Amino acid sequence: MACALGTPKRRPESGIYWFRKRVPDRLKAIVGKSEIKFSLRTRDPDVARLRNLEAMVETEWAWASYDITGVDLVTDAAVHIQRKPSGPPRSETRASEQFHFEAVAEAVAEVAPVTLRASFESYAQEAELAPATVKRWSPVIDRLVEHLGHDDARRIARTDIVAWKDALLKEGKGSKTVRDVYLASVRATLQYAVDQGHLPESPAERVKVRVKKSLHEREKGFDHEEARTILAATLRPSSERTSVEMAAARRWVPWLCAYSGARVNEITCLSGPDIIERNGITMIRIKAETAKTRKWRNVPLHPHLIEQDFIGYARSRGSRPLFYAPSRSRGGKDGNPHYKKVGERLAEWVCSVSMTMEYSPSVA
Repeated sequence: MACALGTPKRRPESGIYWFRKRVPDRLKAIVGKSEIKFSLRTRDPDVARLRNLEAMVETEWAWASYDITGVDLVTDAAVHIQRKPSGPPRSETRASEQFHFEAVAEAVAEVAPVTLRASFESYAQEAELAPATVKRWSPVIDRLVEHLGHDDARRIARTDIVAWKDALLKEGKGSKTVRDVYLASVRATLQYAVDQGHLPESPAERVKVRVKKSLHEREKGFDHEEARTILAATLRPSSERTSVEMAAARRWVPWLCAYSGARVNEITCLSGPDIIERNGITMIRIKAETAKTRKWRNVPLHPHLIEQDFIGYARSRGSRPLFYAPSRSRGGKDGNPHYKKVGERLAEWVCSVSMTMEYSPSVA
């Protein structure tokens, strides 16, 4: 029977042999993983067997030293790396010795901490996440770190993610929120660390949340009568306490959405220059930064909006935003732009509109 101690593992796709060694349970918290592995840099089975034995002996020596002295494994390994000979190898023995020290150096690098916060910051920067997404996801990463009691991604096991998920559900977080916000942000961060070669695999990859399907007893949007009621409400005079911009948002945004099919925040961010004319056709320009598809588009203005003199209001604003005044509005930060706050207040107003309001013929 072949001796498992001296048998390296061969990668079938490349033919290169690898060293693999399970970390003892008593040292997993120190090493930060359950297995150490690195390339033996050869396809020759005899050379691979020799290098595998050398790595095995050195690894066992380091672990035994820790048991006796309590000195950190990384510190022990670093001492051995310093014994690496200088100059080019003069023999196969010297070449093997030089290889061994380089392999141990790789192993030391592998057990260095990979912090969740730093991984998220790098991921957010490289993926150019929207400021609102960074604002929403960053506290989630902090929440996981607090739950774990450490910030080392290498020490996270799948059971840790499952326990965190269960804790969130137990404290009353909605299953959809846990799935789409908490797990989504952590899964994306850990996968980024995997893609960068900092982690062998993501412990959150196969963790799922069962979300009960919602009951749908009506259409998703407004029905015909509800839409007419909301549009009728836009013609009512606004309170004197309502700002000019908010009154304009109530007056025009529902109509613009109804006639263009645009989303609320695609309209609330409009400024005077976004009302354009091409070949005699007046259009509104939807910005790429607010579009769901991340692509700009020009939408012709419906004749009824022109008839209601929306163009006159837009021209009165000059180059300013149509539905908010930056000098007076709250927000304005990248993660909380003015136009989103306008959309939120507008949604509150729509909800407050009585759905039993009598339809006015002037809306037709």
